[in-house]
Amino acid sequence: MFDGIDELVLPLHNLGSALHLYRDLMDFEVTHDREASPGLAQLWNLPSPVTREVLLTKPGASGGALRLAEVPGLPPASPAGRPDREGPYALDFYLRDAAAVEDRCTDGGAHFVSEAVRYSLPGTDIPVRERMLVQAESGLLHAFVQYRPRGTRCVLDQDPAQDTSEVVAAVFLTHRYEEARVFAREVLGGHEYFRGRFDGPGVEQMLELAPGEGFEGALYRGPTSANSRLEFGEAIPGGDRCADPVPRVVARIAVDDLDRVAEALAGGEHGRMTGRYEIDGVLHLGLASVYGATFDLFARA
Repeated sequence: MFDGIDELVLPLHNLGSALHLYRDLMDFEVTHDREASPGLAQLWNLPSPVTREVLLTKPGASGGALRLAEVPGLPPASPAGRPDREGPYALDFYLRDAAAVEDRCTDGGAHFVSEAVRYSLPGTDIPVRERMLVQAESGLLHAFVQYRPRGTRCVLDQDPAQDTSEVVAAVFLTHRYEEARVFAREVLGGHEYFRGRFDGPGVEQMLELAPGEGFEGALYRGPTSANSRLEFGEAIPGGDRCADPVPRVVARIAVDDLDRVAEALAGGEHGRMTGRYEIDGVLHLGLASVYGATFDLFARA
């Protein structure tokens, strides 16, 4: 059964700027820095070989790690822009003192779309304070969300010395939203614990939308909710931008029965399987899905 995203793989032409952001400004720790394992380019549906892997983790976190993959010759990423095209869109992080971390990132050269905005979580009266950082190397947005003690699950619950969390959610946009929801529930085995429409003045300001625009989103986690959550968002219709041909995020997910998942994917309706590889003694299965997301599924130990 799916219990969240264990790692978010970010393929990059050069790792310098991303390492500076995650290691120096967001306090992720380098767990290993090594030559890449064979077969990763095919597994992750990349156009060029992977030469280096750097794994960045938060001590005490179960999942939500970042794996930076150096891929020389990778073309520049297209900016996330409006949420109107398929593909990876944002990674979410909780911040203990959001303003302080944002100031540190700004001083370190980071750029934000706008000032922080406040809105209520759709369908609730739960207040959200959020600000979007631009991670240009991957063409992603990073949602910096004010942490609420006992209201959000992440490493900040466990370690008072940490001021930024692991990745707590990864957002993929799709024009096949209802089918993606079925895939997340029935193929991955995820529990859909939230569904709602993100809209209103705060969201419009944060994502540079026109008045009245917004999108539906659904989030998935597993029994322990320990790892980063998976979110599918319905891409806003009417966009004329093509999806980025390079998968800028690969969701690496442990599953209990890899053979069952492979059988469910064999017909091709969910996308193209990109190969099976054994990495560090663990079997991995790649999927370039039709839902704007690329997956690296592996057998849970």
